[in-house]
Amino acid sequence: MRKIFQCWFVILLKYGIGICFFIDIGNAQSLQELKAFSADFTQTLYSNEEGMQTKITYQGKIQALAPSRLKWSYQMPIPKEIFIEEGMMIIYEPKLKQAIFTRLQENMNLLYLLKNAKKITENHYEATISEQKYDLLLENGIPKQISFSDTLGNKVEIVFTNAKVNVLIDAKVFDFKPSSEIDIIYN
Repeated sequence: MRKIFQCWFVILLKYGIGICFFIDIGNAQSLQELKAFSADFTQTLYSNEEGMQTKITYQGKIQALAPSRLKWSYQMPIPKEIFIEEGMMIIYEPKLKQAIFTRLQENMNLLYLLKNAKKITENHYEATISEQKYDLLLENGIPKQISFSDTLGNKVEIVFTNAKVNVLIDAKVFDFKPSSEIDIIYN
């Protein structure tokens, strides 16, 4: 089960879901107005393992500052933090006492992504990034859901609640300051 999550997670983050998330906001509001986003999220992974349908649910909080700072704080079922900034991703797992630093395969320009998101209906957009298609749903101009199927056939759905646009977020939230007690792994 952990291997599926790790595989999916690498796909999710390396191929731009963090930036893809901003596509949705960018289409909902003008880019000049977008400064920050904060929401609670429920992320559900549906997979078929050896013919059996499994469902894994994660919950946490996302915080973002334009143009490219992003932090996913997973609270359930296990704590985990993911920091993304300028082509670098850090996955911090406190229970394992480790942080993994990874360069993202693509450091995409936000304007490029905005131009490539296609409006399907009033609140539905689609974006394709690195051959991965994402469905983006808005509610009252605010991101409500992102969903996609990964290369392993897993379906991923991220639902945002308590979403706030242009809230004040301290930039220090995005700074990863590891203690000397954790292992640092460069990938």
